[in-house]
This record gives sequence, structure tokens and C-alpha cells, in this order.
Amino acid sequence: LLDVCRQALVFDGVAALARGLAAVLADPDVAVERVKNRLDPGYDSLESCGYRDVHINLRVTTAAARELGVHRHVCELQLVLKAVAVMKTETGHRRYIAFRNSRAR
Repeated sequence: LLDVCRQALVFDGVAALARGLAAVLADPDVAVERVKNRLDPGYDSLESCGYRDVHINLRVTTAAARELGVHRHVCELQLVLKAVAVMKTETGHRRYIAFRNSRAR
């Protein structure tokens, strides 16, 4: 289970998104578990109904997180381009979930 705690950061352009990704990857208080780059030209967008973003599964590893016992909790951080974010609606998300579930393997 990876996305009980999920948040999205919205960026005006690819360069800003790349700087945000670099900042997360360089943060000593974060342990990055996985990066899924759905902006990569090699990514098959049929897998996500054309939706494009970058997902980072991470853990916060600060002393405070360890003290609270949440340093092993994996969170999802979505890095999204503004042009994509404005199309992301509740109805659109429901359609995506139905699409994803219909492709269950």
C-alpha cells in the first residue's frame, strides 16, 4: 500500500518540474523508494489513459518522523504539469479508475 498519504505539486512547466524532482531527490530528510516517470517519451501512455506526471514514493526520515514512528510510512508525491492538472477532475479520476480496473491483470 503506497498512496494512503498522497499529495500533488503542480508546476508551470517541465523545467520547473525537473527542478522540483531534483530537490526531492537531493533532500537528506527523504528516502526515495521509487520514481515513476510518466513524462518519459518512452512511457506507454495507454497504461494511464494518456495521463502524464511523475510519481515519487518516499519516506520522511527526520528525527521527528522516527520519534512518531512514521519513518517507514511510504507516501506518494505527484509532480504534475499545470496543463494536465486543470484537466484532472473528480469525474475524470473516476473514469481513470474504471479504465485501470478494467485492465486488471
